[in-house]
Amino acid sequence: METCKTFTGRSHQPGQRGGIVLWLLVLLLLAGLGGIIYTARRPLLRAFAAWWVVDERLERSQAIVVLGGDSVLGDRVRHAVELYRRGWAPRVILSGPPLRTYYSETELMEREAANLGLPPDALLVFRHNAYSTLHEAMALRRFLAEHNLRRIIVVTSNLHTRRARTIFHAVLRRHGTQVRFSAAPDVRFPPGRWWEEREARAALFMELVKTVHTWWELRDLPAQAGVPPPASAPEAPPAGAFLLVAPPLPAAD
Repeated sequence: METCKTFTGRSHQPGQRGGIVLWLLVLLLLAGLGGIIYTARRPLLRAFAAWWVVDERLERSQAIVVLGGDSVLGDRVRHAVELYRRGWAPRVILSGPPLRTYYSETELMEREAANLGLPPDALLVFRHNAYSTLHEAMALRRFLAEHNLRRIIVVTSNLHTRRARTIFHAVLRRHGTQVRFSAAPDVRFPPGRWWEEREARAALFMELVKTVHTWWELRDLPAQAGVPPPASAPEAPPAGAFLLVAPPLPAAD
Protein backbone atom coordinates (compact mmCIF):
# COMPACT_ATOMS: atom_id res chain seq x y z
CA MET A 1 0.00 0.00 0.00
CA GLU A 2 1.38 3.38 -0.93
CA THR A 3 1.27 6.10 1.64
CA CYS A 4 0.29 9.50 0.38
CA LYS A 5 2.09 12.44 1.98
CA THR A 6 0.62 15.85 1.76
CA PHE A 7 2.97 18.86 2.03
CA THR A 8 1.54 22.22 2.93
CA GLY A 9 3.39 25.58 2.98
CA ARG A 10 4.12 27.15 6.40
CA SER A 11 1.63 29.90 7.13
CA HIS A 12 1.83 32.65 9.76
CA GLN A 13 -0.27 32.11 12.82
CA PRO A 14 -2.79 34.84 13.68
CA GLY A 15 -0.67 35.94 16.67
CA GLN A 16 2.40 36.36 14.47
CA ARG A 17 0.53 38.43 11.91
CA GLY A 18 -0.81 40.65 14.70
CA GLY A 19 2.72 41.19 16.06
CA ILE A 20 4.04 42.27 12.67
CA VAL A 21 1.16 44.70 12.20
CA LEU A 22 1.78 46.14 15.66
CA TRP A 23 5.46 46.72 14.93
CA LEU A 24 4.60 48.41 11.64
CA LEU A 25 2.17 50.70 13.47
CA VAL A 26 4.83 51.55 16.08
CA LEU A 27 7.37 52.36 13.36
CA LEU A 28 4.84 54.53 11.54
CA LEU A 29 4.01 56.39 14.77
CA LEU A 30 7.71 56.96 15.53
CA ALA A 31 8.33 58.19 11.99
CA GLY A 32 5.34 60.53 12.26
CA LEU A 33 6.49 61.82 15.65
CA GLY A 34 10.00 62.39 14.28
CA GLY A 35 8.55 64.31 11.35
CA ILE A 36 6.46 66.50 13.65
CA ILE A 37 9.46 67.23 15.89
CA TYR A 38 11.63 68.08 12.89
CA THR A 39 8.98 70.36 11.45
CA ALA A 40 8.41 72.11 14.79
CA ARG A 41 12.05 72.08 15.89
CA ARG A 42 12.51 75.84 15.85
CA PRO A 43 9.53 76.64 18.12
CA LEU A 44 10.52 73.76 20.41
CA LEU A 45 14.14 74.88 20.69
CA ARG A 46 13.01 78.45 21.25
CA ALA A 47 10.57 77.30 23.94
CA PHE A 48 13.35 75.34 25.67
CA ALA A 49 15.55 78.44 25.82
CA ALA A 50 12.64 80.50 27.16
CA TRP A 51 12.19 77.93 29.94
CA TRP A 52 15.91 77.64 30.66
CA VAL A 53 16.40 81.39 31.10
CA VAL A 54 15.14 82.52 34.53
CA ASP A 55 13.88 86.10 34.61
CA GLU A 56 11.81 86.53 37.76
CA ARG A 57 9.29 89.15 38.73
CA LEU A 58 11.25 91.73 40.69
CA GLU A 59 10.54 93.37 44.02
CA ARG A 60 12.27 96.42 45.43
CA SER A 61 15.43 95.20 47.15
CA GLN A 62 18.41 96.48 49.10
CA ALA A 63 21.03 95.78 46.45
CA ILE A 64 21.62 94.50 42.93
CA VAL A 65 24.43 91.93 42.82
CA VAL A 66 26.32 91.48 39.54
CA LEU A 67 28.10 88.14 39.34
CA GLY A 68 31.56 87.76 37.86
CA GLY A 69 32.14 86.31 34.40
CA ASP A 70 30.55 89.05 32.30
CA SER A 71 30.70 89.08 28.51
CA VAL A 72 33.16 91.25 26.58
CA LEU A 73 30.38 93.82 26.10
CA GLY A 74 29.67 94.11 29.82
CA ASP A 75 26.09 92.91 29.41
CA ARG A 76 25.59 92.11 33.10
CA VAL A 77 26.80 95.50 34.28
CA ARG A 78 24.65 97.29 31.71
CA HIS A 79 21.58 95.37 32.81
CA ALA A 80 22.27 96.05 36.50
CA VAL A 81 22.66 99.78 35.88
CA GLU A 82 19.36 99.78 34.02
CA LEU A 83 17.66 98.09 36.98
CA TYR A 84 19.21 100.69 39.28
CA ARG A 85 17.85 103.51 37.12
CA ARG A 86 14.39 101.95 37.33
CA GLY A 87 14.58 102.13 41.11
CA TRP A 88 14.69 98.44 41.97
CA ALA A 89 17.54 98.94 44.48
CA PRO A 90 19.67 101.85 45.77
CA ARG A 91 23.00 100.06 45.41
CA VAL A 92 24.86 97.90 42.91
CA ILE A 93 27.40 95.34 44.11
CA LEU A 94 30.07 94.25 41.63
CA SER A 95 31.40 90.78 42.42
CA GLY A 96 34.46 89.40 40.66
CA PRO A 97 37.71 87.43 40.98
CA PRO A 98 41.23 88.42 39.92
CA LEU A 99 42.17 88.29 36.25
CA ARG A 100 45.85 88.68 37.10
CA THR A 101 47.75 88.94 40.36
CA TYR A 102 47.65 92.71 39.95
CA TYR A 103 44.28 93.22 38.25
CA SER A 104 40.72 92.23 39.16
CA GLU A 105 37.64 91.73 37.01
CA THR A 106 35.85 94.20 39.25
CA GLU A 107 38.10 96.98 37.93
CA LEU A 108 36.71 96.40 34.44
CA MET A 109 33.20 96.29 35.84
CA GLU A 110 33.77 99.55 37.74
CA ARG A 111 34.93 101.28 34.58
CA GLU A 112 31.89 100.04 32.68
CA ALA A 113 29.54 101.20 35.44
CA ALA A 114 31.20 104.62 35.58
CA ASN A 115 30.89 104.99 31.79
CA LEU A 116 27.17 104.21 32.12
CA GLY A 117 26.77 106.99 34.66
CA LEU A 118 26.27 104.99 37.85
CA PRO A 119 26.90 107.35 40.83
CA PRO A 120 30.01 106.38 42.82
CA ASP A 121 28.10 106.40 46.10
CA ALA A 122 25.72 103.74 44.73
CA LEU A 123 28.52 101.36 43.77
CA LEU A 124 29.98 98.68 46.05
CA VAL A 125 32.90 96.47 45.06
CA PHE A 126 33.36 92.92 46.31
CA ARG A 127 36.64 91.29 45.32
CA HIS A 128 37.12 87.60 46.05
CA ASN A 129 39.11 84.53 45.00
CA ALA A 130 36.14 82.37 43.99
CA TYR A 131 36.31 80.72 40.57
CA SER A 132 33.00 78.86 40.68
CA THR A 133 29.43 80.06 41.16
CA LEU A 134 29.11 77.95 44.31
CA HIS A 135 32.15 79.50 45.97
CA GLU A 136 31.07 82.96 44.83
CA ALA A 137 27.67 82.42 46.46
CA MET A 138 29.35 81.30 49.69
CA ALA A 139 31.60 84.36 49.73
CA LEU A 140 28.65 86.64 49.02
CA ARG A 141 26.67 85.02 51.84
CA ARG A 142 29.25 86.20 54.35
CA PHE A 143 29.51 89.61 52.72
CA LEU A 144 25.74 90.16 52.70
CA ALA A 145 25.38 89.01 56.31
CA GLU A 146 28.12 91.40 57.46
CA HIS A 147 26.26 94.33 55.89
CA ASN A 148 22.75 93.21 56.80
CA LEU A 149 21.55 92.86 53.21
CA ARG A 150 18.57 90.49 53.20
CA ARG A 151 16.82 91.34 49.93
CA ILE A 152 18.88 91.22 46.76
CA ILE A 153 18.47 91.00 43.00
CA VAL A 154 21.11 88.83 41.34
CA VAL A 155 22.08 89.73 37.78
CA THR A 156 23.85 87.21 35.61
CA SER A 157 23.89 86.12 31.97
CA ASN A 158 20.67 84.61 30.63
CA LEU A 159 22.25 81.19 30.03
CA HIS A 160 23.63 81.11 33.58
CA THR A 161 20.44 82.04 35.46
CA ARG A 162 18.93 78.59 36.06
CA ARG A 163 22.07 77.05 37.53
CA ALA A 164 22.92 80.20 39.49
CA ARG A 165 19.42 80.36 40.99
CA THR A 166 19.70 76.73 42.13
CA ILE A 167 22.99 77.52 43.86
CA PHE A 168 21.93 80.81 45.45
CA HIS A 169 18.69 79.38 46.74
CA ALA A 170 20.60 76.53 48.36
CA VAL A 171 23.26 78.82 49.86
CA LEU A 172 21.31 81.96 50.78
CA ARG A 173 17.62 81.20 51.22
CA ARG A 174 18.22 78.85 54.11
CA HIS A 175 19.75 81.86 55.91
CA GLY A 176 16.71 84.05 55.30
CA THR A 177 17.99 86.04 52.33
CA GLN A 178 15.39 86.87 49.68
CA VAL A 179 16.90 86.39 46.22
CA ARG A 180 15.39 87.39 42.89
CA PHE A 181 17.06 86.72 39.54
CA SER A 182 17.14 89.05 36.57
CA ALA A 183 18.57 87.73 33.30
CA ALA A 184 20.98 89.96 31.42
CA PRO A 185 21.01 89.63 27.63
CA ASP A 186 24.22 87.95 26.53
CA VAL A 187 25.83 88.28 23.14
CA ARG A 188 27.08 84.69 23.55
CA PHE A 189 23.60 83.19 23.83
CA PRO A 190 20.68 84.56 21.77
CA PRO A 191 17.64 82.55 23.03
CA GLY A 192 15.66 83.03 19.82
CA ARG A 193 18.25 81.33 17.59
CA TRP A 194 20.83 79.70 19.82
CA TRP A 195 20.80 76.45 17.80
CA GLU A 196 22.08 78.29 14.72
CA GLU A 197 25.35 79.45 16.31
CA ARG A 198 28.18 77.10 17.19
CA GLU A 199 29.34 79.13 20.20
CA ALA A 200 25.82 79.24 21.65
CA ARG A 201 25.31 75.49 21.18
CA ALA A 202 28.63 74.75 22.85
CA ALA A 203 27.86 77.17 25.69
CA LEU A 204 24.50 75.52 26.36
CA PHE A 205 26.06 72.05 26.33
CA MET A 206 28.68 73.12 28.86
CA GLU A 207 26.03 74.77 31.02
CA LEU A 208 24.00 71.56 31.05
CA VAL A 209 27.07 69.60 32.14
CA LYS A 210 27.80 72.17 34.87
CA THR A 211 24.20 71.99 36.04
CA VAL A 212 24.46 68.23 36.55
CA HIS A 213 27.73 68.77 38.43
CA THR A 214 26.03 71.45 40.54
CA TRP A 215 23.33 69.01 41.66
CA TRP A 216 26.12 66.65 42.71
CA GLU A 217 27.99 69.39 44.61
CA LEU A 218 24.92 70.62 46.45
CA ARG A 219 24.46 67.21 48.05
CA ASP A 220 27.45 68.03 50.27
CA LEU A 221 26.62 71.70 50.78
CA PRO A 222 26.41 71.57 54.61
CA ALA A 223 29.93 70.12 54.72
CA GLN A 224 31.20 72.77 52.31
CA ALA A 225 29.68 75.73 54.13
CA GLY A 226 33.02 76.80 55.54
CA VAL A 227 35.22 75.81 52.62
CA PRO A 228 37.31 78.75 51.35
CA PRO A 229 37.90 79.36 47.64
CA PRO A 230 40.55 77.19 45.98
CA ALA A 231 44.07 77.79 47.27
CA SER A 232 45.39 77.95 43.71
CA ALA A 233 43.60 81.23 43.02
CA PRO A 234 45.93 84.20 42.40
CA GLU A 235 46.61 86.67 45.17
CA ALA A 236 43.87 89.24 45.63
CA PRO A 237 42.26 91.27 48.40
CA PRO A 238 40.68 89.02 51.06
CA ALA A 239 37.24 87.61 50.40
CA GLY A 240 34.72 90.02 51.84
CA ALA A 241 36.76 93.15 51.08
CA PHE A 242 34.31 96.03 51.00
CA LEU A 243 35.24 99.17 49.14
CA LEU A 244 33.23 102.27 48.46
CA VAL A 245 34.28 103.41 45.03
CA ALA A 246 35.80 106.85 45.02
CA PRO A 247 38.64 107.96 42.75
CA PRO A 248 41.41 107.20 43.14
CA LEU A 249 40.83 103.59 44.17
CA PRO A 250 43.11 102.23 46.90
CA ALA A 251 45.67 99.70 45.72
CA ALA A 252 44.80 96.04 46.22
CA ASP A 253 46.49 94.34 49.16
